Amino acid sequence: MPLLNVGSAYRSVTGSPIRFALRIYVPQQELDAAYAPGIPRAMDPFTAGVHEFSEQLARLADTTQPLLPPAHEPLWTMPFSTAPAGARRVASGRGGDFPVFHPAQRLRRSLRLFTAAEDENSAQLLPLLVPEKQVEAAAKATSREAFLPVYTRESAYVVPLAWFAAFEPEDHVSSHHSGHEVHRLIVPADTAAARVAGAARAVEDAARSVTRMPRSSGAARGPAGEDLSREDPSGENPSGAGPSDEVGDVPEEAQQAAAFAQDLTRLGRWLDAFSPDSLLCLDYGSVADRIQPDESPRDVSDAVELLREGDFGSATAALRRIFVRWAPLAHLQQAN
Repeated sequence: MPLLNVGSAYRSVTGSPIRFALRIYVPQQELDAAYAPGIPRAMDPFTAGVHEFSEQLARLADTTQPLLPPAHEPLWTMPFSTAPAGARRVASGRGGDFPVFHPAQRLRRSLRLFTAAEDENSAQLLPLLVPEKQVEAAAKATSREAFLPVYTRESAYVVPLAWFAAFEPEDHVSSHHSGHEVHRLIVPADTAAARVAGAARAVEDAARSVTRMPRSSGAARGPAGEDLSREDPSGENPSGAGPSDEVGDVPEEAQQAAAFAQDLTRLGRWLDAFSPDSLLCLDYGSVADRIQPDESPRDVSDAVELLREGDFGSATAALRRIFVRWAPLAHLQQAN
């Protein structure tokens, strides 16, 4: 979808009104050298989030400013013990507590999306949204950074289903700032990677089992007939395939399970790039307060275990609970 790629690139500049982020925090010795000067000025996640939002609003309001995010931004930081599992590791004597850092990389991630959009037929639309000279200047400003890794994954309006496989309810962390309660899921990166890899194997096995089963009447559906096995609880299908498309004689359920397994595998590969001293954090944002406490990690965990046991009906029911919970936010995407 060329226009969707252009839209994604532009939203990376302006910011979606409802955005969820999966962030990696790494110890100082694992940071790219380009970020080292920012360590003394690193901010806690709440303060850094407020700073980022304020900068974004000011940039959009002042037409004399470049549209792209700034090249240099404050690092985000938190103690490793912020994660409940991290606190247990520290308490068990596996070394003292230490800070971990997250580079926001908004400019570099925007440029990656612009590069992807330039490969499409709609590339001529990009200069109408953001002047080409601004993009070229931004590319030079980020040239000192290593290309990998990328420390953030973002999703607008909903949390992709695969993300929940990295967490358990015990990873929930809440904190109070200026009278507001902030909700996050935080876990050591190696624990998250192991969970995601296990879920990917279970879903792959389920896909093979479904392939060998007699053709059923259809895939798991939500209350309005939405497909529940796609990556995104909103029902979006990144591959562009329709809900009733089939490849050869492969049942639709098997196709959807295989696609979910691919999402999990990609997420697992990303997590494998980081050490056990790193943290994975899911930032919900205030718009998701209405669904707190969020039982989605438990539902995904239950669904994966039920798939291991071959109970596909109960696994579908667990995933349906996630859809019902997130449907109001998904509908906002359609309204926009």
